[in-house]
Amino acid sequence: MRRLTVALVCNTRRSASEFEVEYDPPETIELIRRGILDAGHDYAFVEADEKAYAELSQTRPDLVFNRAEGVRGESRESHIPAFLEMLGIPFVGSNVLTTAICLDKPATKKILSYHRVPTPSFKVFHRHDQPIEGQLPYPVLLKPSREGSSIGIDLVNLVHSSDELRRRLTQMIETYREPILAEQFIAGREFSVGLLGNQNPRVLPILEIDFSKFPPEVGTVYGQRAKTVYDSPDNYACPASVTEEQRQTIESVATRTFQVLGCRDMARIDLRMDEQGRVFVLEVNPLPGLDYDLEKGELSFYPIMAHAAGMTFSEMIAAILEAAIERYGLV
Repeated sequence: MRRLTVALVCNTRRSASEFEVEYDPPETIELIRRGILDAGHDYAFVEADEKAYAELSQTRPDLVFNRAEGVRGESRESHIPAFLEMLGIPFVGSNVLTTAICLDKPATKKILSYHRVPTPSFKVFHRHDQPIEGQLPYPVLLKPSREGSSIGIDLVNLVHSSDELRRRLTQMIETYREPILAEQFIAGREFSVGLLGNQNPRVLPILEIDFSKFPPEVGTVYGQRAKTVYDSPDNYACPASVTEEQRQTIESVATRTFQVLGCRDMARIDLRMDEQGRVFVLEVNPLPGLDYDLEKGELSFYPIMAHAAGMTFSEMIAAILEAAIERYGLV
């Protein structure tokens, strides 16, 4: 394979604030650097800030490994893909449209619904005093519409009446200053599915969240506290214990979601299965977390699933790179 200069473009996590939880910590950046080098390519780094366009325009790497979450704005995950598209620089991961849509939870659900991909019923609130007509079946989970990594999602957001919904909605509108998604809460098992590739992506072993391992204040809502305060590898089962029929259903819905939304190279799909065995798509992440710090126990779902598939971290990075290289014909 041709030796390329691969530039990792990402936002470096510099604090433990809620709004930087999506950024890549130095340990993850180092693991990706090693993965790129182990794949036989040269490595470069570009911080995904306001200076990124000028630096990319000047250095023009052969391929960008895009991990950029963006610094601000409702379409922030699309900024680096837009820069790269304008400059004609190939990049790993989904394009401008897909990253913009997947960051917006209501937009994602509208497209999935159009294509008859099952997703929980929902309503979007733009104001705290917006009428609550056409109520959803309670309980309802409230989520900020344009945040990732479960920012703004916890058990307190699971409401059981119109009065509860109104009170919590008012608080969330004031805090996040963006539309709030009210989504029918699906009681049941929660899974995450990693996909790798393009036209017919490889489905990695399914991961299940074991809510019995979490304290009562988490409930069965996989939110910000579960992901940070109570995070532990012991809370997840991968491969998940599912029947062959359940596995096929989960993989089919995840693959269809990947294809409908135009994901590229890699993505993670989060789903719920109700007591009847019906599967619903909750969220789609075309920029899945890649943290894999065994000492700290900070493990993102995607590398856990890749490990369950028999891949080392470097082999996972190489496979993601190969998917993009093949797609662009850079061999």
